[in-house]
Amino acid sequence: MVGLVLLAAVCRHPGLVEIDHTEMAFGSYVRMHVFGPDSAAVRTAVARAFGQLHRLDTLWSQFLPGSELSRLNRGRKMTVDSATAELVKAAIEAGRKTGGAFDITVLPLIQAWGFYDESHRVPDSAEVQRLLRRVDFRKVTVAGDSIVLPDSLMIDLGGIAVGRAVDQAVTLLQSGGVTQGLVDAGGDIRVFGNRVWRIGLQNPRGDGVLRVFPLKNRAVATSGDYQQFFENGGRRYCHIINPETGYPAAQCVSVTVFARDALSADFWSTALFVLGPAGLERLPAVDSTLGAVMLVPDGKSLRMISAGRIE
Repeated sequence: MVGLVLLAAVCRHPGLVEIDHTEMAFGSYVRMHVFGPDSAAVRTAVARAFGQLHRLDTLWSQFLPGSELSRLNRGRKMTVDSATAELVKAAIEAGRKTGGAFDITVLPLIQAWGFYDESHRVPDSAEVQRLLRRVDFRKVTVAGDSIVLPDSLMIDLGGIAVGRAVDQAVTLLQSGGVTQGLVDAGGDIRVFGNRVWRIGLQNPRGDGVLRVFPLKNRAVATSGDYQQFFENGGRRYCHIINPETGYPAAQCVSVTVFARDALSADFWSTALFVLGPAGLERLPAVDSTLGAVMLVPDGKSLRMISAGRIE
């Protein structure tokens, strides 16, 4: 699990069937640990939820040449699945909510820094400035199920797609008779029902858990500089690009966001990683339902700062 660890399994509940099943999707594991009164209904709901995750993965993957997203980036204009259109609209709104700190059009910069094919390099300032002209989520247009990417724009849904997929899985589980449970997609976690789960924040620079949080009917996600990074000249460069500067964000080590839904936790963790402590200070005024914990460098150790509703 990236950044977060589940510390306590759900207790046995009399009269409820338990299913704990894991499959691969979106380049990582996805775990569904769920409970419901009817065995057949619960198993069917889990199968439907995983089926939907696999379908969305084939639409939104940046790494499958035949995915809908890959074809859109090549063709610039395309009629897409309604789920893709809705996700891109949500991503554009996320860009507005975060003041541009979350921007789905940073793909050319991510490629230039070599994070997709692991050909890590530090591009020169002229290249960065040239590529910044291709970064602006506001230029993406969605009309019905048609998406247009003008001015050589390309989009990357990696900072929001898994969150949306988790939310859709939870909706299918609940509509299928699952009364409580957890969906964990590589560290993007959402829990539902009357159980309080215990989530531990792992130390990104060492071993152990730094803090434990109770989680009930909420979602949580973490972004950090320890997931994908390289070092050059004694400096660490991570895969989260600041859309304003074109350079990897470097104000903090990790950000964990608590939200009502996984989509919000997903994109806000990316945005706050870009914004740093200043963004954390403004968080309660932006959305009172959100909470965040940020780890920032403090000499040779880490300092934890938080804002909003974290419990």
